[in-house]
Amino acid sequence: MVLLTGATGYLGRRIASALANRQVPFRALVRSSSDVSELKKRCPNLELVTGDLNDPESLLDACRGVDTVIHAAAFVSFQTTDRDRLLFVNGEGTANLVNMALEAGTRRLIHLSSVAVLNRRDGGPVVTLAERWPEERPNTSYAESKFAAEREAWRGQAEGLEVAVLYPTHMLGAGDWEHEHAPRLWRMAAKERGVYPTGTTGFVDIRDVVDAVLFVLDRDTDGDRFLLNAVNWTWEEALARIARSIGAKPPTIRVRPWQSALLWPIELVRSKLSGSKPMITRESHQNVQADFRYDGSAYTEASGRAYRSVEDCVEEVGREFKIEH
Repeated sequence: MVLLTGATGYLGRRIASALANRQVPFRALVRSSSDVSELKKRCPNLELVTGDLNDPESLLDACRGVDTVIHAAAFVSFQTTDRDRLLFVNGEGTANLVNMALEAGTRRLIHLSSVAVLNRRDGGPVVTLAERWPEERPNTSYAESKFAAEREAWRGQAEGLEVAVLYPTHMLGAGDWEHEHAPRLWRMAAKERGVYPTGTTGFVDIRDVVDAVLFVLDRDTDGDRFLLNAVNWTWEEALARIARSIGAKPPTIRVRPWQSALLWPIELVRSKLSGSKPMITRESHQNVQADFRYDGSAYTEASGRAYRSVEDCVEEVGREFKIEH
């Protein structure tokens, strides 16, 4: 029996579908407020368990009789005001899950982490998993919270859990065009605002991340760690490809780091006056202006599987966006 957290999320619902298609017996941890209609369509025989990462008692019930927990639940935000919630959900929530898994006698944990917790430096060497912990403090509250979750996962290993961790870069796929991070890039491209940041980052087809989850589930090796990255693109290249996939004009105005550093305080004032969330924050500015490059080859060597073409993925998502708009 597998327990999946985050089953209604961008990645989690795809993992749920993959488990159902392979007839892996699993239950999904969902909050009482979650919309599970799509999940039930994808997985009609799914066992749903109502609970919350910050409700330890519900986690203990969910973990009973479970061999493996796939932990895909996370709160994602680059709003500075969300720091406490990020640490509460991602950090303390993972601590609760580890504690209750140990209490219930669960054998192993597959933790979906983030490259944000790795030893990466703006403009530094290509990021690998050779170094276990970052030398510098995480540069966003989201990264800080995922680092807190990472520590809890390995603490669980020290206390008896078998642990595997996956570190995906930006996962590209269709989804909620308004709210989910990667699909939202297509909605932004459709508005043709024309600007792009100077940074570089990694991208991977979200289906490859699902495949990697199934790979480590089958491989069943304590201590597995895989960085999942198919390609490194500048944001200029990525946003241009996304725009072209829907027939929109690619961005042509480069926003340099010093410019966005001036813009985010102005945007913060505007958001406070209007009562809306700022479109640019100190943390989002730092994230998209940084030059990070990743090496995901260790996964392909271990699994014998090549990554899907990210170029093709962008075109596929673009076609879905045009159908729905």
